Amino acid sequence: MRVSTRSKVLIGVATAVVAYVVFGPRDAETVAPARAGATPHSAHGSTTPSAGAPLARSLLLLAHRVVDQTAADSLFAVHSWYVAPPPPPPPVVTAPVAPAQPVAPPLPYQFIGTYQPNGQPQVLFLSNGDRVYDVHVGDTLDNTYSIDSFSNGVLVFTYKPLNQKQELVAGATQ
Repeated sequence: MRVSTRSKVLIGVATAVVAYVVFGPRDAETVAPARAGATPHSAHGSTTPSAGAPLARSLLLLAHRVVDQTAADSLFAVHSWYVAPPPPPPPVVTAPVAPAQPVAPPLPYQFIGTYQPNGQPQVLFLSNGDRVYDVHVGDTLDNTYSIDSFSNGVLVFTYKPLNQKQELVAGATQ
């Protein structure tokens, strides 16, 4: 059987530990068995009972080792790291805000000009994008705006869904 180097090292270390335990120096604080008639000494200055001492005296010597009940109960008391979360902040009370009144959108029409044939009502030319409208006062555009009046260079429209009046300045007065 062939033993590896690692196994040899481990066996050598184990042998050294066993030899130290068996043959190594003795602990200075080891207790030797008490002999009758000998006066034993302890590190605390109290005497230990001898082999011939009665049992009651032995118990009295050990009585100082008993701990009061409150300290013994606190040894295994339940401890918790739980911390209750802070209470939620009080709700902020605000007065209800009235909804904003609806407003008509800006006029999509541009004023181009007017034309008045002999004895007939005035024709107004308006544009919206690439469309050109020829309308009269009282007409409705795109079922949304009606033309109410045209005087002093101001064209008055009514936005029908909200019944709001809007003005468009024509730029020239009559």
